[in-house]
Amino acid sequence: MPQETPDPTVTHCVVCTQLAREERETEGRGDLSRAVDCRVLISRHPHHGDTR
Repeated sequence: MPQETPDPTVTHCVVCTQLAREERETEGRGDLSRAVDCRVLISRHPHHGDTR
């Protein structure tokens, strides 16, 4: 079951936005492993004031 990608537009983070774009592109090419890697990196990326 695919996990939902955190919305990078909520944090307005350039890094998260780039990772989300890469996730969509790699998933479209069938590289699901890299797409999951991108989701993990987004979820672990630190943001000031974020309560994750």
